[in-house]
Amino acid sequence: MEATSTLPVVVESGGDQVVGHVGLHALGDFADRLGLGEHLSERIPIPSERAPVHDRGKVLVHSALMLAGGGESCADIEHLRAQTDLFGHVASDSTVYRTFHEITPEVRSAIAGGFAEVRWDVWRRTTATKGKGPIYLDIDATLIQIHSETKEETVRPAALQPMPVLRPGDRG
Repeated sequence: MEATSTLPVVVESGGDQVVGHVGLHALGDFADRLGLGEHLSERIPIPSERAPVHDRGKVLVHSALMLAGGGESCADIEHLRAQTDLFGHVASDSTVYRTFHEITPEVRSAIAGGFAEVRWDVWRRTTATKGKGPIYLDIDATLIQIHSETKEETVRPAALQPMPVLRPGDRG
């Protein structure tokens, strides 16, 4: 199975083909170059005798891309499925749902280990960790308005709360 989440593309101005989610393609290409899909695939056991059609590491990377693009549910994976020139063959929303429900606590721990290995490799490659001085991470946050809908279909505003949106990694 292929664990990469993107296809090679050439971005040019003046063409006649317009595609959405090119920014997500760049993020997916970065994940592919880090080997994130492969690291995740190695840690997710095949649930039966028959291998699944979609590589589970790739499904998780596509899910992360979907969330980065503003997706809120498994059904939002359809936005990536509509861009086959960028993302190739993307799993259906039901496959995304099954993939998440196949993750046991043990698999979740193994996946965390895969992320740690990729994070360590990123830190190993960067020149920021070669010196003796401290490393400063700019961790940003955003405000998200939270609301609930009542039975009368009116929106009742709630508090604004800071939500962390960026954690580039840790050192060590």
